[in-house]
Amino acid sequence: MYGLLLGLPLFFCEGGTGMRHQTNLSAQELYQKKERFYPRNFISLMCESFTFSFALAMFSPENVMPVYVSSLSDKAIYLALITALYYGCSYGCTVLSCVLGVNAKSPKWISVVVCFMQRVGFFMIFLSTYLVGENVQLALAVFFVSFAVYAASAGMSNPLFAQMVGTSIHRNVGTFYGAYSMVGSVAGVLASLILTRCLASLAFPVSFRTVFLLGLISSLIATAVVSIGVREVTDDRVVEHIRLRDIFPISIQILRENRPFRHYALIKVLVGAAEFAIPYYIIAASGMKGRPAGFVGLMTTVYLVSKVLSSLVLGRIADRFGAILVLRCSCICGGAAALMVILVRDWRLALVMYALLAVAVNGVMMSNNIACVSYSGNVHTPIYAATTGLLCAPLYVVSSFAGAAIVGRFSYTAVFLIAMAVYAVCVLLTFTLKDVKAGGRQSGRP
Repeated sequence: MYGLLLGLPLFFCEGGTGMRHQTNLSAQELYQKKERFYPRNFISLMCESFTFSFALAMFSPENVMPVYVSSLSDKAIYLALITALYYGCSYGCTVLSCVLGVNAKSPKWISVVVCFMQRVGFFMIFLSTYLVGENVQLALAVFFVSFAVYAASAGMSNPLFAQMVGTSIHRNVGTFYGAYSMVGSVAGVLASLILTRCLASLAFPVSFRTVFLLGLISSLIATAVVSIGVREVTDDRVVEHIRLRDIFPISIQILRENRPFRHYALIKVLVGAAEFAIPYYIIAASGMKGRPAGFVGLMTTVYLVSKVLSSLVLGRIADRFGAILVLRCSCICGGAAALMVILVRDWRLALVMYALLAVAVNGVMMSNNIACVSYSGNVHTPIYAATTGLLCAPLYVVSSFAGAAIVGRFSYTAVFLIAMAVYAVCVLLTFTLKDVKAGGRQSGRP
């Protein structure tokens, strides 16, 4: 839920592209109304952060889903499909959220509707566990259709949620996002501990059925909290409608005219040729001898804690040095994780490897969000994000299936070697770009 948190509210404010404002309320009356609902909105969104982050940990595409699918089938193509669907659908659908967000009079209810679609995906994933004993192929089919719905709605919900926050939280925004992240992290760690206990004490598929049910219930509570608790304060806006086909010409213009961003987008796309290997890390680690019961839950805990700690460190790096250094550090960690998974045979060292992978995945995401704000100069920021999404989606799909073919013909080691090489190339390419901080002027080679 953290994508574009800085840039989107600026895009939808007065004077931004795509929306004009007219209001019958004075500025003082509008502020008083926002102030009246501020405590309620703050508390409601903290509750939403806890319950939704708990749910996401139970449906994690990096940790839980690969293990669930590998328990149904040992075919690498299915692991590849997880990456292809999640990144392909989530990145590809960001463009739809641009159109929905600009045209929406009430960001809250558009966000609720999209998030409800995600809950439908969760529910269908939960139902797939009942088909395991009857027909594994049907269970896999239901799972992947459900997972596609989950991934698509996830890609659409991130910017819409950020816009909703912009109409609900009017002051101390930095404090809000810090608290939101902290509460969500605590919920994620708690969920991973419960996940560990479930997988260690319950037999398959009851273990995953229990995990998915807990995640589903928590996600529905999150939706209810937002629907009932959050009171957005909007003025009498006159929406200037845009169409889906308007996004593509703007994206092309951005890539043509903004050379620094074009170079950044190229590196971001190449990173996708390394991230296709993400589902294979936990599968490789799970096969190590001597691993304890509930090892997947333990790995998930390490992954979430590492994301929390890396967010603090990488955030400070981004504030001081910009998005490119964050991307460079992330690629270095990704390359180190790929090297470790090739060499390491001890499950305890595999935890270190997974921590590095968490830093890499989290850092790439943070870098993309920061870069979209920085290189856009707060103009067309959501469309910058949609542009990187549209560029990345096809490569994620192609590289994921190519990875499955490589695993089938060679081994996991070949996939990790490719990932390590791609990360190394991306690190070198980051030295060709000059950085720019959010809110600063664009920089780079002319």
